[in-house]
Amino acid sequence: MIRKLHFAAARPSGTFKKLAAAALGAASFAAAPAQAGVIGFEGYYGPVEGTQVYSESGFNFGFYANVAGGGAGNFVGEFIDGADPTYCVNMACPVNNPSMYYGALNDSYIDITSETAGRSFQVKSLDASFIGASTVLGSYPTYPGFLRLQGIRANGTYALQDFLFGRPPAAGFQFGHYNTTASFAAEKFVELLMFGFTCDTGGNCSAFQTMQGQFGIDNLELVEVPEPASALMVGLGLLGLAGARRRKAA
Repeated sequence: MIRKLHFAAARPSGTFKKLAAAALGAASFAAAPAQAGVIGFEGYYGPVEGTQVYSESGFNFGFYANVAGGGAGNFVGEFIDGADPTYCVNMACPVNNPSMYYGALNDSYIDITSETAGRSFQVKSLDASFIGASTVLGSYPTYPGFLRLQGIRANGTYALQDFLFGRPPAAGFQFGHYNTTASFAAEKFVELLMFGFTCDTGGNCSAFQTMQGQFGIDNLELVEVPEPASALMVGLGLLGLAGARRRKAA
């Protein structure tokens, strides 16, 4: 079942492209300074089709349907204006975020990589909320769903981090701030997958089965890990500076 939102005209100001035009991670192999920042999704406005890619602060965000080919041409999400209370139609979007945020809809998922191919990064925190398929807030169970982060290491192994969403208060679903655990935050990933689970009143949760595993994210804090050569150059520079100061003192 396809959920509908109010589709406003796109106002592109960030980098937003088709995957076929620029594959995830297809960036220069030249050494570059590490990227770090909070991803706020302020650079675009409007609906998202499967296989499209959004880029911000040195990271690529690919948006996919859980179907063969990633759902090219299918509606998978929306850059949502949280300041517009009429934006959602027949859905329960979060009510406490007045900025732009990304809503992953219809069991879609997000695939995140660095713009520098193969560069590792760490995941520190994010703001997130469940997006309900019904405006009847009293119909949701105690825990209507959760968000799963699956960080993939360079050797192909992975680590998981889950964030549980609670039943909405009378005002509606709320964005909450979530810090990753110390162990997850210390991991170095080359890829991060984000997808939602929906749960029933019996506490049974599933992903990619109901078209209701939906979530909103904002203020995602990612930190790229410096390349060994870059870290070495920084270290040598600091040693050189210390040596120069000692010579000047002598």
